This record gives sequence, C-alpha cells and structure tokens, in this order.
Amino acid sequence: MSIALAPRLAPKSSLLILSFSLILTMLGVLNSHASDKQSYLINYRVDLSQSDTHAFVRIELGDDSGLSEIDFNLDEHLHHNIKANGELTLKNGRALWQPPTDNPWFSLEVSLNHKRRNGGYDSLRATDFAIFRGDDLIPPAIVRGRKGIESQATLHFTLPSDWPSVNSGWEKTAEGNFIIDNLERRFDRPTGWFIAGKLGPRRERLPTTHIAISGPAGEDIRRMDLMSFVMLNWPTLSQIVGKTPPKIILVMAGDPMWRGGLSGPNSLFVHTARPMVSENGTSTLLHELIHTLTRIRGAKGDDWIAEGLAEYYSYTVLHRAGGLTDDRLARVENWLSNWSKDIKTLRGGASSGERTARAALLFGELDAEIRSRTNGEKSLDNATRAMMQLGKVSLEQLRDIAQELTGKPSEVLASALLDG
Repeated sequence: MSIALAPRLAPKSSLLILSFSLILTMLGVLNSHASDKQSYLINYRVDLSQSDTHAFVRIELGDDSGLSEIDFNLDEHLHHNIKANGELTLKNGRALWQPPTDNPWFSLEVSLNHKRRNGGYDSLRATDFAIFRGDDLIPPAIVRGRKGIESQATLHFTLPSDWPSVNSGWEKTAEGNFIIDNLERRFDRPTGWFIAGKLGPRRERLPTTHIAISGPAGEDIRRMDLMSFVMLNWPTLSQIVGKTPPKIILVMAGDPMWRGGLSGPNSLFVHTARPMVSENGTSTLLHELIHTLTRIRGAKGDDWIAEGLAEYYSYTVLHRAGGLTDDRLARVENWLSNWSKDIKTLRGGASSGERTARAALLFGELDAEIRSRTNGEKSLDNATRAMMQLGKVSLEQLRDIAQELTGKPSEVLASALLDG
C-alpha cells in the first residue's frame, strides 16, 4: 500500500526572502518605467534693468535636452530682435529653433508697454514698477523631441538696483527663482501676472493656498480690505472648485492701467478703481477669481459658458457667504434681467456684458434644475467641477454633464437662447 506524503512547506524565512525578492523585482520594473520619462531643463532669464520699455529675455536649455526643434509663435507687436545659437529660421511670424546639444540658448526683446483698444494699459513699465503677463514674455511654442520628455523650468529676474522684489502666482526657491511647473504642458511657460519694483504686498498662507495681494508702493490700495474680502469668501470658493492652486496673486494698480479686471493662471489683475462689490450687487473681483480658480474656457461659439458662470458666482458666492440677503439677491437678479432683456441668443463670439448677464441667469436656472432633480444632493458646483476637468467646454459637453448629474436631459439647456 502506498502512502501519500503531505507536501513539504517552505520555512517562513524562505517565504519572507521570496516576498522581499518579489518586491525588489517589482520596484526594479517600476523604476525602469519611470526612467523612460526623461526631463530637460529650461532656465528663463528676464532682465528688466537695461531698458525703460523692454524686457530682455534669454531661454537656456540643459545640454543634450532631447529637443530637436522648438517652434515659437511670435507676436510682431511684442517680440523683437530674435537670436539663438544652433539653427534659427524666422518665417511668417514664427521662430523655428533647432537647439545645439551644447549650451543651447534663445533670446528676444519684449515690449512691456501695451495699450488696449478701449484705453488703458494691460502691460506697463513705469518708473518704479512693471506689471505684465508671463504669457507675453515667453511666446507659446510647440516642442519636438524624444518621446515622453518633460520640462523642468525655473525663472530668474534681474531687476533695477532700486527695485527690491518681483512677485507672481508661481512659488519661489530659497534663491528667489520662480519654479514653473504646469502639469498641462510639456513646455513649461511662466504664464499669468507678474509685478516687479517697489511694491506693497499682503499675504495669507492658508493650509492649501498661499494668497498674495500686491501693488505699487504708495498707491491707494486697500490691501487689508481686499484680503479680508477674499478670506470671507474663500470657504465658499473652495467648496465650489474643490482643490485650489498652491498660490494665487492679486495684482492691483491705478491709472494708466486698464480700468477693469483680467484673470490668468494662478493670478489676476484688478484696477484700484473697481469696487469689491458694485452697486448692482456683482463683484468684478469674484468674477475674475472664478476664472482663475476654474480655468474654464468656452469652446468656439460658447464664450457665454465661461463668462456667464463667472458672473453667476460673482454674486451667488457673496450670497452663500452671508454678504447678500435673499432680498438683495432677488434685486441683483432683477437688475440683470432688465439689463439683458433684449438678448435673443447666448451663442456667438466674445460675450458682451448683456449676454453675460443673461447667461448668469441661465446658470441660476440650471442650478435650480439640478438641485430639484437630485433632491438637493447635487448642484451647479458639481457641474462646475466636471467642466474644470475638461478645461474648454462646449454646449453639448455641458448638456452631457447636466444629464449625467440628473439622469435626464436638461430642459434649461434646451432654451431657445441656445439655438444656432
């Protein structure tokens, strides 16, 4: 008679060794895949000390960057005197640069004084300060090179000897250089608002976001009023957008800057003459903050989405934070309704003030519809966060989002205002 023997079990120590070996093998595989994604260095150098009208910009790449070509889209009104080592071709408003493997550099001069068509500057180099957008300093570019490579970029300023500081919505290193890290781009550019010179800043460091307010020293800017206003509304803003950026800067100045508000990545500009809350109950500051926090853009023909959403929240954030009574909110909506009564369609080119007002009211109707259909469990805030994931949003995508939230097509978004 044969006897079946039980299988021999490995000692615990052997199992531990086997498990540890398996972990090491897995880590090796992960590290191998991680090393496939290489990075190249970019050092932006901006000199504001040599001219009262221009910035001198130099782009330096690390050796053996892996880039075969950078295709810059130039603006003839801003970018001049383009130079580079390696091969450079200037044609049809573009600069095609094939950087060498050793010590590659590209330079240009950038005009800092730019006046808008309707009056006032949106970029200015004054005696004691400069306000400008990083988007203008570094032209947008298409990069070509080894698959999977990404940039690691820093930005260094050279200032006039009597200018103590420069600030933006980007975080700084201990050496005072800005860290430019945009997860949406392979070619990191220092976008958003910058202010340099003799400045008067105020800061608050919240658990998730560093908020700065900065303007030229000596100007009549009520920095603490503004900071308190932002702080009072910040919990509501955070509730709407979810995750907030590491840093935001609010840049302010008076004439001859443009008398309005303009948003940018991690930053916004508001003229000192703009009140925190207008007499009609809306807020330019909150409008631009919503643009900055959401980064939502309307697709072609649907600019009303971004503008109407920002305007809707410009007064409902105030209401939710306790800054407007129910009665006052009703008055705001009545004012917007009267102002936009002649609007027949929301679709088209850039959204006008009246069209934006009507779009804001439509978003109010959409919020009420979502809340009603979900028994108050969801709202326009949920739709806003979904739109933030898309970035650029069309009407059809907004309809899909609303239907996903409620389970049925939106009647509000079937309005005749959205025909065409």
